[in-house]
Amino acid sequence: EKKWGSINSTQYDKRILSIMEQFFRNHPLSRYKFWQDNTSSHRSYETKLNLLLRYIPIIQAPRYLPDLNLIKYMWNWIEEHYWYV
Repeated sequence: EKKWGSINSTQYDKRILSIMEQFFRNHPLSRYKFWQDNTSSHRSYETKLNLLLRYIPIIQAPRYLPDLNLIKYMWNWIEEHYWYV
């Protein structure tokens, strides 16, 4: 778990989407899109609304397709090599 505990839609907006909003504001002509999986905080009405209000373009992952979610592999690698040494 993150040091701020389990993440709900409000925490996700505060800690993640606010940063992503700044990124997209700083890159207005980019073709970047924000990838998120389908955890409950990502699927909530509040999150979907905040993504729209913050003008964050997204790529929505299928409901469950872990092989396409490459960030999970990256987090596992980081945890193995840096946090649990």
